[in-house]
Amino acid sequence: METSHLRARALGPCEKYSSSRHALGFYKCVINTCRYAIPADRLQDRSISEVFEEAVANVVLDIPSLSVGIKDEETSSPYFVYLPAINLQLHLGYLEIAGDFEAGLIQKLQDQHDQYFSDIAHRPPWRVTIVSNPHQEDELLNFEVIFAVHHSIADGRSTAMFHTKLLDELSSPSKRPIQLSNHVLSISPDRELTPPLEEVVEFTQSWSFLFGTLFRELGPAWLSGSSMAVPWTGKSIAPEPFQTHLRLVTVPAAAAPSVLAACRGHGTTLTPLLHALVLASLAKIIPVKDTHAFCSSTPIDLRPFASGNPLSKHNGMIPFGVLVTTQMHHFEPDEIRGSWDEADIWRTAVSLKGRIREHLETVPKDDIISMLSWVSDWRKFWLSKVGTSRQNTWEVSNIGSIRGVSDINQSQPGWRIRRSIMSQGATVAGAAIGVNVAGVTGGDICITLSWQEGIVETNLVEKLERDLRRWLCQLGSGEKLAWE
Repeated sequence: METSHLRARALGPCEKYSSSRHALGFYKCVINTCRYAIPADRLQDRSISEVFEEAVANVVLDIPSLSVGIKDEETSSPYFVYLPAINLQLHLGYLEIAGDFEAGLIQKLQDQHDQYFSDIAHRPPWRVTIVSNPHQEDELLNFEVIFAVHHSIADGRSTAMFHTKLLDELSSPSKRPIQLSNHVLSISPDRELTPPLEEVVEFTQSWSFLFGTLFRELGPAWLSGSSMAVPWTGKSIAPEPFQTHLRLVTVPAAAAPSVLAACRGHGTTLTPLLHALVLASLAKIIPVKDTHAFCSSTPIDLRPFASGNPLSKHNGMIPFGVLVTTQMHHFEPDEIRGSWDEADIWRTAVSLKGRIREHLETVPKDDIISMLSWVSDWRKFWLSKVGTSRQNTWEVSNIGSIRGVSDINQSQPGWRIRRSIMSQGATVAGAAIGVNVAGVTGGDICITLSWQEGIVETNLVEKLERDLRRWLCQLGSGEKLAWE
């Protein structure tokens, strides 16, 4: 007999967008992996499993979204349910990688991205895996903490919030009693979820935007009258094989300030620069006969546009949930042809910075995310995309930097976060290539490249990886960008 749980609230349109993808296997999870370090003598003979279980329990108690399930995900009317208890053994895992640690970690992330969350009506859809190297010999112990979460309850910024809160709990555990018995955490039933995006951000729509958007989506293609060239976006949308590939490009802590200073010196920021570098690389790699245009996208955090809703902050934290929109960037043939040089890179990056700024000046008016409520059947929507071309060539998702030291007990040697890796897996109906960026204040900048098996050739992404690594290394060393 199925246990009935108390209904929390219906998923909002943006949350349904992601729940429908999970139900179909079109997108499984978003992951943020942080490297935590602690002097060995500070553990005071406590086991790592005990330390992390207690800290994660406290984080769950502070973030209501981590203690809900999703009921009827496969339908058009999914809703969140309150769960009275969570068996943390089902959400916490431990792994040792004895060989090539970085390669083993990337393989683990690929595997995690390809896993469904099971029984999500009765279990919150997230998991934490603590990965260690059994051959650590120095006095500083390092642990990679993989936080994988369903995209209906967390976006990229939320994964960073999780790690910030976990760092605080490891550094100075909350003094409240924890209802934790035999790995089962009891949850209070009076917890309130952050409202859906559409209630937190006051979107407005002009008639021209409303009808224009509906006409482009629903009207006959021959009447759309678009003069833009069709972008190269890899192979057409296919649910199988659902297999994630990841590559990691790291800008070391010593080089990161020079890269960011170069951006500032040219009047732009890291996100537009990465768009420009990817554009230049792909324009060089893909044959001219196959490249009519490119289209990229930038996810944009909507938290700065949250209204004065009393739940816009919870326990001093900015909203944990899904509060993001996206902006498209179309690159016409005349923008990608010819021989690229460093001046072209910075010119493109500055132009993109201006486009992003102009878009932000209009938010939340006429924003595409406000149109999601017009889709009544997401399953039908996604399945209708199979066999068609995707919209975007690549996406640059930058969640920024998180602090590596807890605000608590800063002066004492203790837990630190040394790096952060944000990754997204195979996205069946999304961009052909994902470019995901995260950093730690004063530390490395980590960039993952992700793609679905069979959609983009591995050789192409590996050439892109080499270009990004070389150019970012040159910028980090204060050198001029060299094409070969």
